[in-house]
Order: sequence, then C-alpha cells, then structure tokens
Amino acid sequence: MLKSFLTLLLAFGTCLLSYGQDRTISGTVTDDTGAPLPGATVVQKGTNNGAQTDFDGNYTINVSGDAVVLTYSYIGFSSKDITVGSQNTINVQLLEDVSKLDEVVVIGYGEVKRADLTGSVASVGSEQIEQANKVDAVSALQGQAPGVVIQRTDNKPGAGGFNIRIRGASTINSNQTANQGGFNPGQNPLFIVDGIFVDDISFLNPADIDKMDILKDASATAIYGSRGSNGVVIIETKRGKQGKMRVNYNNYIGFKQAYNLPSVYDGPGYIEFLKDVVVGNEFAQTNGDLSFRRDQVDLTNYLDSEEQQNVADGVSTDWVDLLLKSGLQSNHTIDMSGGNENTTYAVGLGYTLDEGTVEGEDYNRYNIRGSLSSDLTDWLNVSVNNYVTSVVQNTGSWEAFRSAYRLKPIGRPYNEDGSLRFFPTQKETQITNPLFDTQNITRETRFLQYLGDISLKLTPVNGLSFTTKFSPNIKYQRYGEYRGLLSKSVSGNPSNRRAVVDNTNYFSYTWDNILNWNWSKDIHSLNVTGVVSRFLERREGYYSQVRNFTTDEFSFYNLDAGLDIRDLSSGFSKQTLESYTGRINYTLDNKYLFTVTGRYDGASILSDENKWAFFPSAAFAWKMMEENFLKDQNVISNAKLRLSYGQTGNNGQGGGLAPLASQSLLSSSATNLGDAAVSTAYIGGLANEDLTWERTTEVNVGIDFGFLQNRIYGSVDVYNRKNSDIIFFSPLPDVTGFSGTFDNVGESTNKGIEIGLNTVNIDNENLTWTTNFNFARNKNTLNKLYGDLDEIIFNVNGTNLIHRVGESIGSIYDYEYEGIWQLDEAAEAATFNQRPGQVKVRDINGDGQITPDGDRTIIGNVVPKWTGSVTSTLNYKDFDFTFLISTSQGNSMMSNFHNAFSFPWDGEPTRTFNGYNVNYWTPENPTNNWYQPGNGGTFQNAIKYRDISFTKVGFITLGYKLPDNALNTLGLDKLRFYVTAQNPFIFTEYDGWDPENAGRNHWGAAFLSRSIITGINVSF
Repeated sequence: MLKSFLTLLLAFGTCLLSYGQDRTISGTVTDDTGAPLPGATVVQKGTNNGAQTDFDGNYTINVSGDAVVLTYSYIGFSSKDITVGSQNTINVQLLEDVSKLDEVVVIGYGEVKRADLTGSVASVGSEQIEQANKVDAVSALQGQAPGVVIQRTDNKPGAGGFNIRIRGASTINSNQTANQGGFNPGQNPLFIVDGIFVDDISFLNPADIDKMDILKDASATAIYGSRGSNGVVIIETKRGKQGKMRVNYNNYIGFKQAYNLPSVYDGPGYIEFLKDVVVGNEFAQTNGDLSFRRDQVDLTNYLDSEEQQNVADGVSTDWVDLLLKSGLQSNHTIDMSGGNENTTYAVGLGYTLDEGTVEGEDYNRYNIRGSLSSDLTDWLNVSVNNYVTSVVQNTGSWEAFRSAYRLKPIGRPYNEDGSLRFFPTQKETQITNPLFDTQNITRETRFLQYLGDISLKLTPVNGLSFTTKFSPNIKYQRYGEYRGLLSKSVSGNPSNRRAVVDNTNYFSYTWDNILNWNWSKDIHSLNVTGVVSRFLERREGYYSQVRNFTTDEFSFYNLDAGLDIRDLSSGFSKQTLESYTGRINYTLDNKYLFTVTGRYDGASILSDENKWAFFPSAAFAWKMMEENFLKDQNVISNAKLRLSYGQTGNNGQGGGLAPLASQSLLSSSATNLGDAAVSTAYIGGLANEDLTWERTTEVNVGIDFGFLQNRIYGSVDVYNRKNSDIIFFSPLPDVTGFSGTFDNVGESTNKGIEIGLNTVNIDNENLTWTTNFNFARNKNTLNKLYGDLDEIIFNVNGTNLIHRVGESIGSIYDYEYEGIWQLDEAAEAATFNQRPGQVKVRDINGDGQITPDGDRTIIGNVVPKWTGSVTSTLNYKDFDFTFLISTSQGNSMMSNFHNAFSFPWDGEPTRTFNGYNVNYWTPENPTNNWYQPGNGGTFQNAIKYRDISFTKVGFITLGYKLPDNALNTLGLDKLRFYVTAQNPFIFTEYDGWDPENAGRNHWGAAFLSRSIITGINVSF
C-alpha cells in the first residue's frame, strides 16, 4: 500500500513539474485580409517575456505558468488577448484600430498620425471604397465625408459628370452649361493622384485606391497654395508591402435597370389629355369660353385618319419601355504585391464594363498599374509608379431618351411586316421612332492616359532627407460622332449626314523637390519641410465637322467622303505655375502641436504685375488627453482641440479665366473692299493689368473626441471662410466695343459646421456593430460685387438666378407660386390679365399687377442647406452586412423634366406631344397641383421650380467569408462572397427622373438606375 501511494505521489508531482515548465508557442499574426504583419509584438501578459513576428508574420515564444495569457499588438491595430490553455499553435488575426488615432494621414508633401493632425482632414480607406463597389471613384466618395457635397450631373455610363463642393461655393461664376445638372456655384477641388495634379478621377479603378484624404480647412490646404482654395483630395493607389508575394483577385458582375420613371399617358389617357388641351386652349383665349368642356371636342380636327384608326384599334405604345433594357456591370481586378526589407513591388490589372439602360450606351475601362520602391543603399531610395488607363465610352443617341417621352402613344413602332417604322404615324414628321436613333447614332470617346512618377530620396544623415520627384500626366483623347441617314437629326436627307472628330492632346508635369528634416529631444519634436515645385500644362485640340455623305459605311473615319465641310478649327494653350513652400510642425511634450505654413506661388495665367502671391497659414492643437487632469478617469478616451487660420488662392480658372484671357488679344475677321474679300484683325479682348489673385481666408475651430475607450468617437468643426478679390467677367457698356473684362470684383463668405460621429454599438467575439454618421451645414453669403452694383440677374438652362449682395451666391430669383386660378376667381384673375386654370403668382409689392422688377423675389437656392449620411456595418461570425444612406436637403431647381415634358407644346394641339401624367386642373378637377393643359399662362414657369431634396440608399452589401479552417484546407488567405444592391432606393418629393441632375438639359440625359451585383474577393 505504501509503495503504491509513493508511486502515485511521484507521478502527480512529475505532472505538476512538467506543467510548470516552459512550453513553446508558435503561430502567425495577420491582418483582417490574411496578410502577414511583420514586426507585430507578442507578450506574455504581466511579464517582460515577449517576441516579434518575422518577415512572414511568424513568431515563436516560450511561456511558463498555469494560466498564460498572450497579448498580440501591432501599430494601427487593436490588441488582442488570448489564453493559451493547452494550445501549442495559435494563429491570430488583428483588426484595424477602430479609433483610427494611429492612422497615417497624407497632408501634402508628407504624412502624420491622425492623433497629431492640426488641420481638418477626412479620410476614406480602401475598405470603405471596396464595400461601395462603385464603377467610379467619385461615387465611392459620395456620402463618406462631412462637408463634401457631391452632385451627380450625368447618368450616362462612365460620364464622370460630378459637381463636388467642399465647404460651399468659392466663386460667383455664372458661366455653366446645361449638362452640369443645372447651375451649381463654385468649382471642384484639386485632385492629386500619387502626387500628380489631375482634373478629374473618373479614369481610376476604385479597386486600385488605397486611401483618399480630403483636406478641408485653409491650414490643411495651404501647402498647395493657389491650387487648394476649393479643398484638396489626395488619392494614393495601392503599393507593395513587405512580406511574401500576395495575390488578390476581386470580381463582381450584375445588372442594372432604370427606375424612378415618371409616368406618361397610355393610349386612352392620351386621348383624354388631348381633349383637355383643346379645352385649355379655349380657356386661354382672350375671350375664351369658360363653359367649354371636353365632351364638346371634335378629335377629327386634331387626329388624321390613321391616328383615329389606331385609337379605334386600341393602340397604346409604351415608347419608354420599348427603349429600355438591362445593362451589364462587371469588374475584374487582379494585383500582386510583396517585397523584402529593401524592395517592395506591386502590379495590378483591371477591367470594368458598365452598360447603360438604353442600347448603344456602354463604358469599357482597362487599367494597368505598377510600382517599385527600392533602397539601393542605406541613404538612397528609388521609386517608380505607373498608372495607365484606356477607355472606350459610347454615349449613344442623345435624342432617343427625350423622343421616347415625347411620342404619342397612339403611334405604331413596327410596320405590318415587323420592320421598324421610321415615323410612328404619317402625320408625325418631327419625332422619329427612337429605336432607329439607337442604331444610327455613334458617339464614341476613346482616351489613353498615363500617370507616372519617378522619385529619388536621399537620406544623408539620420532625420534629414531630400526627395526629387518628376510626375508626368499624358492624355490623348478622341471624340467621334456620326449621325446616319435614319437618325432623327438626318431624317432621310443625305445632305444632313454628319461626322465630327474632336482630338485633344494633353500633357502636364509636376516636378517637386522636397527637403524634410526631423529632430526630437526630450519633450521637443520638430519637423521642417521645404518644397520647390514647378507645374506645366499644355493642351492642343483639333476639331472638324463634315456633312453630306453618300453612305453610312464610313462612320466618322473617312471625313474626305463628306461633301460639305462645316467646321475646321484648332486651339492651343499653355500655362505654368511655380511654387516655393515651407512648413514647420512643432510638438511640445506630446501635448501641444503647432503648424506654420507659407507658400509663394507664381501663375502665368495672371497679369504681368500680379503673377506672384504669398499664402500663409498657422494651426494649433492641444491633446488634452495627455494632461494629468484627464488621465485618471475612464469616461473620456480622446480629447483634442484644434484651431487654424490660413489663406489660399485661386488664379481664376474657377471663374472662367483661361490662359491669356487676361491679355488683350487679336481676333481675325474679313471684310469686302470692292469685289475682293480682305482678311482683317481686331482687338478681341480687353486687358486688365491689375487682375490679381482671388484669396480665401479661413478660420477653423475643431474638436476631436472619444468616450468609453472610443466606443463613441468623432469630431466637430466650425469654420468661417471668406473669399475676396473674386475673379469674375465684368460686363461693360456696348459703347466700349467690348463685352467685358475679367476683374477682381467681389467678396463672399461660407460659414458652417461639420460633424462626424462613430459608434461601436456591439463588440464581442462573434458580433460587432459599428455606425458612422456625417452631418454638414453651410451658409453662403455674397458680401460685395463691383462698384456700386449690388446684384446680377442671369439665367442658366431655364433657371432665373441672381447674385445679390446679402444673399447666397446664385439664389433662385423668380415669381413665387401661389396656386391655380379657380373658376370663382375669374374676375380677380382678369385684373392680372389671367384666366382660371392658369398659374397664380404672388403680387409682392401689392400694386395690382405682376412685373419683373416689382414681383420677382428669391424663392430658393440650388445648394442644399444641409447634407448627411449614415453607414452601418454588422459582422456576425463570418457574415458581414453594410449599408450607406445619404441625404441632401433644402435646395430647389427649375426642373428641366417638368419644363420639357409637362405640356411643352400644349398651345398647339395639332402636334401635341405626350405629356407627364400629372394631376392637373380642369373645371371638373379644381386642383392646385398643376395648371390646365393648354392654359398655363404667362407665369407657368413658377410651378416648375421643384424641391430637389432627396435621401438615397447608396448601397446595401451582404457578404460571407470562409472560416480559417476552410481557408487553410484550400491554401487561401481570404475567400469572400458578397451581393450588393447599388442605389436601390430613393426617397424624394421630386417627381422627375433624378433630383441630383434636375436642371440638366434632357438632350443627352439618361435614366436613374439601380443594380444588383454579386462578387468574390480572393487572396492567397
């Protein structure tokens, strides 16, 4: 018995001894995509025992004890504690730190941690961009950053039509065209892609973008001086990272369909509508018969025998439905990246297809990118980046869209033999069958664009570096257009066949030389940046238009075949910008942050005496969390106060100033002397030698906050931005012989507030739920015009607008709608020379008459009063669910849809187009919703100003990621499947196609569409 007991005691002691001995734990630390994290720290909690991961994310650590907990951490990622238990192999996946305080933010010629920012900067990362799965980069940005208002102005595939405003309008330019969605004051921000200035970013594949940083206040943008007055969007494409070669493949495919379609009349409805038009025309006559009713209308006076037979046969053609189709959307992106301690590389290929919802509309984009960065020595780094885009865009017929809405539903699209019928009825000779136009119109744009840079970085001593970087931007673009014999504009007349070719060659480069010095000692830290930069831009264009072709076979490829040369023209422009920049960042005791920036810019576009200007800025931030009075509490986890002041400039391009436009130039003409034509020249522009820089001065106060270990965190910014010496084309009296000249004429202010709020609602092992809220409100005021002038009245695409001192730039200025004159108001209406059924407007001055000078007033603004968005992400085990909702509220516009399709020709019943199916006034239906067809009256446009506020669901995505054990079996780092609904819903009182481009000309417009796509993300 004793022997047995001693044996058992010995065995038990041996077990205890072996359990307390050191054990070896190994594994791999990766990010949420499966990429290894070299240099991650693994520490036995409560001890100094630790290890770091190697180049491939692998680690080994010896531990001892009976309840060992390992802490895994990496800069920019949330730490994770894991109890070892009986495990010998532990693979850990770290997630990005939701607080983002360690996130690196690009601020122009440098970068800092978000925690050390002194200016107002918003960031959109690759994860947010990929969740959206948008075709273009601007759409991926929409709704993601407070204070960034994006208006889509064109729904054609790949059109890239956007108005982007950061913190309101900064110019009073009135020279905007109808295809911009209507008037929108201000101008787009500066885009910088991998250090290269570009005009737009539609050429980018969103899957290639690593991050977008939006610089908003003057302190943040001042480093770009004259280029930054409207905000700056800095885009970095994906680069190589240290580690084994990693391959990523992303793909989606789906279909899109038009929706939110305004209703027009079917066959029977059109007949009743036509009768009401005739009645309305009778009411509109000076001595109209107010007792006349629709049952008295004789349709034989308005329909020919064929149309009458079609009505009898029940013909009811839905031309819009005939025109529409489903559009295919697809994207394929593959990239490879990797590297070692000295050299990193990345290459990528991408293809995007986006078809429209009308035949003949499509967009094909091919992207190739490559980057290489290598430390040739311990003091010399060489990096090369290349980005190539090839695009083929077809915008199809610009007539088919509006023809489908105009055509009478009592016409036939096909002949008896099934072939297409050119004119739907014999009587119809103005609007052709839109299906012909989709087959006989070609509008094709091709461009090839190259962005590249090569940089050398020298680090002669620790803390000091010099970088020289040369970045060219080369783009060749060709637009070709051909209108065939059976298109609407040609209508069978060979002499009207038309071919257009428009070629543009663009070249620019930026050459930056950057000196950077970092120094720190004790509680002091200093960063000094100096930049010498030169920018050159060169454009040349060649345009030709030829008509009268004998065949359609050549399209626009053989202009010699045309017999009628209508236009041959060419143009050339060149401008340069030279800049000298300095910035000092000083940090005291990691609590007090100071930034001072100065930039000296010279622009060739301005007059000789005023080419150069200096733009200073300063900012201060106080990291209150570093103070002792906030350290011993658990409620506030982040508190930083920011204050900035700065100036930026604008060389006038936003106000319409082109190269040489400030000069007095010669223009050519011709005159007859006797029987001979003699070429002449005349002064075509008036020089302004005093024209100088437009300046933006801004004060920004902001606070960054966090509560409960950053379960709730965000920022609030309040700003006051003043624009002075605004460059504007000032009109001159005709007696001078000049229409006007560019001058510095006015002042305006933008005051606003921006709020960004992030919440971590649930955070446990199986379930996380986060939300992001954005809110922004801006108030714009015009403070001064030129001389004694206090207002400028103008019209853009049917919208009457005014620049008036004391009001917002470009306010809507017209008659105020009050309803519809009713039958019992006939006598009162007559005092205003109006009739029942017509639009009633307000008599502002009460003088008993309606006059332009006395009764027009400001009735709204095209710019929203406030914007907001919410993004919500839910992760449950291996499932993820995300949606984005954005809203724009408080703006209005003259609706081009209502202007063009709500009874546009109702004064001529013999050629009445189809009409918008609206609840209109009749003697039997005394509504105030819409006026009587054929009887809108003098002030009918007042009802066509519509509220264009909206709320859109940007996307809804549901995804599933294979668990780690399945990935290990397949040898993959990541495999995720997802389905996304793009723009699935819109909530708006606007009853046209799309409130975002309500003011756009309907010629060349496209339908609002939504799409359902499915995709896959693979990494190995």
